[in-house]
Amino acid sequence: MNHAFLKKTTNTLRNNLGTFMRNRNTRQVILNFNEFLQNPGLNNVVNPEKMALVSYLVEPLLPSQGKRDTSTFSNAGIAQYIPRALNELGYTVDIINYDNKRFVPNKKYDLFIGHGGINFETIVKKLDDACITIYFSTGTYWKEWNRVEKERLDALQKRRGVTLPADRQIEQDEEYANVNSDGIICLGNDHAKKTYDKYSHVINVNNAVYSDTYIPSNKNFNTSRNNFLFFNGRGNVHKGLDLLLEAFTTQTEQHLYVRQNIESDFFKAYEKELTEYSNIHIVPYLEKPSKEFFSLMDTCNFVISPTCAEGQPGSIIECMAHGLIPILSKEANIDTKDFGITLTENSVNEIIQTIKIVSEKPTEWHKSMSNLTINEIQNNYLPEHFLKNMNTAIHEIVKSRTNQ
Repeated sequence: MNHAFLKKTTNTLRNNLGTFMRNRNTRQVILNFNEFLQNPGLNNVVNPEKMALVSYLVEPLLPSQGKRDTSTFSNAGIAQYIPRALNELGYTVDIINYDNKRFVPNKKYDLFIGHGGINFETIVKKLDDACITIYFSTGTYWKEWNRVEKERLDALQKRRGVTLPADRQIEQDEEYANVNSDGIICLGNDHAKKTYDKYSHVINVNNAVYSDTYIPSNKNFNTSRNNFLFFNGRGNVHKGLDLLLEAFTTQTEQHLYVRQNIESDFFKAYEKELTEYSNIHIVPYLEKPSKEFFSLMDTCNFVISPTCAEGQPGSIIECMAHGLIPILSKEANIDTKDFGITLTENSVNEIIQTIKIVSEKPTEWHKSMSNLTINEIQNNYLPEHFLKNMNTAIHEIVKSRTNQ
């Protein structure tokens, strides 16, 4: 599960009193999606009779400088499109933050979608028994997630004698949410879905990416054939940066561009690799869209990520949308089909062999794979696809519960 979420602040609440309904004593916060957000194409939804509560993210629904953020879909876009799907299904939607432990439902809800283990149980126990409950997961089954991360850390200790703390462990128990939901919706492909095998009604949906005007029409695929981008959120070991550094320092003709925050403990363990090799490049944070961001997309032919557990990382899909050919672990839960490469072992040796092989491919192969990657995004990973898939998933779970 990706916990790199935006947090509400007291200042945000004070500055948006017209948007929020809150209890002054407990600071319970609720945002009414229908009253606040004007969505084109939803004019057919007039005073829906059904009520839904969503516990995910509030802040992405608040406009910045008069408009909502449409630069990065995860997790902000998800926060906007789940309630939009519910609107289309005929629900008025209230939204609270996934970490709001003080919120107490004071009205009858027909449906509840919750995320994470922080407030799911306390909310469900206060809802009407007839309320349909759905657990929304942005990653694989939480116990499996924690198991494979520990496996990675143990392997690092065995390989290098370095003991590092867990960097993306799920600390809040999610078992109640999984067991007591009428259905589970998870980000990812069938591999992600299979981690929930012991639960009866699980539906997986793809993540998404917003379109922009960038097209790599002038890209020199020949000069960038040796360049690989590691573009990820937090979790240096979890995402496999240690494996990549060990691989690329043996293959100095191939270049690794690293766009990730480096934790201090990890830096101490890999200071030499991060600072003394001319083929390892640390990339600063880049706004998207920007000339610097698009330049990075032109510099590299590949996006590479030997992660150990995901839903579907938005940063990877973002790179794919700009034509970067994916080289991913199966745990990234993105089907690479005929346009990318799925790592089977996530070993240093496998990474070395893979980057050598793809670098030596003809330039036309690079161009073709890049075009196929862009086509895959256009056909399956746009916001309208997410909206349709979320709409269908919610409808199926509601129908299943209703027919019981």
